[in-house]
Amino acid sequence: MGIMNKRYQSNARPPILLVHGGAGSYKDNPKMLERKNNSIAEILSKVWPVLLQGESSVKTVCRVVELLEACPDFNAGLGSVIQSDGMARLSASLMDGNKQKFSGVLLATHIIHPSKLAYALQDRDQTVVGPLGAQLLARELGIPPQNPVTPAQATQWISYLEKQKRAPDEHGTVGAIALDQHGCLAAATSTGGSGTNIPERVSDSATVAGNYASKFAAISCTGIGEQIMNDGVAVKLETRVRDGRSIIEASNIMYEEANNRQYRYGWIGVDHKGNWVMYCTTEDISCGVMSQDMGNKMIFYG
Repeated sequence: MGIMNKRYQSNARPPILLVHGGAGSYKDNPKMLERKNNSIAEILSKVWPVLLQGESSVKTVCRVVELLEACPDFNAGLGSVIQSDGMARLSASLMDGNKQKFSGVLLATHIIHPSKLAYALQDRDQTVVGPLGAQLLARELGIPPQNPVTPAQATQWISYLEKQKRAPDEHGTVGAIALDQHGCLAAATSTGGSGTNIPERVSDSATVAGNYASKFAAISCTGIGEQIMNDGVAVKLETRVRDGRSIIEASNIMYEEANNRQYRYGWIGVDHKGNWVMYCTTEDISCGVMSQDMGNKMIFYG
């Protein structure tokens, strides 16, 4: 096992499931970190037995992210941050490593589970859509409009408006990656974006910089989206694994590169050989992991 901002294990026995609830600092709100980890524990306890019985990595990560989106403690789905024009815009993506196929939605409004749309797009030729495409897809799937803004988020937004301050950026993006018993990898990531002054700011979560999977590795990122996209984190990690490194070796390189640029983000990753990582250059990352080696035990960091 690694320590501090680098946590990892070599040659774990699949299935393996990793979940994160956002990188950042929790020193001013340790109870929030506790709530996030409790939510992750509850979700792992629901999903792990199904994965252990042979469920696919794709369906597993989708189910995990859907449950995370339903929890208001995370900046994804219900509880997403509000942008400066009063709208919450959600993005999510899914990548099936066995097919090496990416799907996602960007800046979706009036929806709580953008991950459901990303999953539906896996069966289509056109796999990434923007706000209008997401709205039309939700209507086609029979998903009614839903408000992702909680009373707490609305109150906070109004407070910052009255004080003429910018709402603090939140990096509570959620994600899940899995290696199933069949050796297939998958990654899913979902976010409410950033409480920024620029409406329709696009995050990394629905790009291959923030979410990627192949037959070699699966990665989900969290943190400052612009920096994640600048470094092409997820796809760069996968390429290094494809070229012969383990996800641990690839992550060590990425960690140094990020620190050298004073970038602040984190990621979870697993490769086809059962090596897994939880790395961050922030103060912390809320995350948990389960593997066949652990039995029914969970390991948490943060």
